[in-house]
Formats: sequence, C-alpha cells, structure tokens
Amino acid sequence: MPTRAVLLLLLVVSLLTGGTLLLGAHPDACHQRHSCPSDHGTYICGDKGRCDQCPDNSYCLVGTPRLTTSPAPLPAAPTSAQPPISGEPTVCFTPGGNCTDLIVQAIAGAKTSILVQAYSFTSVTIAKALLEAHQRGVQIQIILDKSQRTEKYSSADFLANQGVPTRIDASHAIAHNKVIVIDGEMVLTGSFNFTKAAQEKNAENVLIIRDKALAALYAQNWEAHRQHSQPYRGRGVR
Repeated sequence: MPTRAVLLLLLVVSLLTGGTLLLGAHPDACHQRHSCPSDHGTYICGDKGRCDQCPDNSYCLVGTPRLTTSPAPLPAAPTSAQPPISGEPTVCFTPGGNCTDLIVQAIAGAKTSILVQAYSFTSVTIAKALLEAHQRGVQIQIILDKSQRTEKYSSADFLANQGVPTRIDASHAIAHNKVIVIDGEMVLTGSFNFTKAAQEKNAENVLIIRDKALAALYAQNWEAHRQHSQPYRGRGVR
C-alpha cells in the first residue's frame, strides 16, 4: 500500500539521519536522540556552539546549556581623569576610580587659593598635596568637623602643625561637608571623605565642576561656617 511504502521510506530516511525525522529533533549530531521543543536560538549546546533550544538535552553540556548571546557586560568602573578645564564636570567613583589622585591633581593645579571643608580628613596623600600647595604660596584655609580633635590620626594636626590655617566647626551635630574650592573657580564635592577608606574600601563619588558662579556660592557658604569656627592649634604643638 502507498501509505505503508511512505512509512517505510520515512523509517529508512529516519534511520539514515540518526532518527531525527521520527523524533522531530534538530539535525545536528548532538540532537540525534533528543527532540528539540523549538528553534528560537535561546540556547547553544555542545562544545562547538551547535544546536538550539534544548535546555533539557542530556547530550548538551551535560544538561547545562549556555545562552547564545552573553549578557551585556556591566559598564567598566570609571577611572580618574584630569580635572575639568571648562564647564564640563569630571566625575570619579570608588571602587574603580582613583579619586584621591584626581583630588591631588586638582590641588596641584591651584594657583592662588584653596578652601577646604571636611568631615573626616585622614588621607596622608591629600594632606601632603595641600602642604605642598601651601609651601609654594597658595593661600589655604581649612574647616574640619569637631571629631578631628580626637581622631587617632588627623590631618588637622599635620596641617596645623605646619602652619596651614585650620579651624574646627563645632556648631553642628556633624559638619558633614566634603568640599574644596580652588582659585575661586573650581569646586570639588561629593560623598568622598578625604580618607584612605573612602578610596580603598567604600563606595563613593567625587564631582569636580569648573564654574565661577558655583564656586562663589560654595565660598560664601564656607565663609559662613568660618565665622563660627574656632582656630585649631594642633596636638603636639609646644
């Protein structure tokens, strides 16, 4: 009968192709004994990137299929850049970016003045950059939170002992600003305390904007805090 002949022909062809026609399987070798639910390109099986959509195929990577397209990689952590030379802001994030280096570069470029407000200030690297600026004639003034009086190590002592004008703002629960105003035209701010931990352990951000109007607002606020702050003599000064 024709029907029997057709079935016999299908059986022969199926055997020649590893049973793929009878089972409805993908024609690739790794699917000869497995039926693929669909062919939408969701999975790749085997070690040569063959066979689609067979997550339950024991012949495909021992039952562990992999996606045909890798997930989009996370954006690379921004690294530090040069401080801005125009109105374009510069940003830095930790972990990933060397924000301490960025702050030091900005301080190194100062020509006339640096105003600092800081909550926690224990970064030796940033303190040394400020001292070097002070020694080359840049006018530096610093306001710190009262906690710096009792820190085991504080740059308040280091800088005050070197003759850098340093004051303590004890008029608030916390003087929590993290601000540097450079030459009346550049503002550094963000969550980044001037500490080693902010660079090496924490998730922080630094934003640097060169804008005279913005710098004037920050300088005005700095002056308001200076007026109720007290000079810090520094521990260890005789």
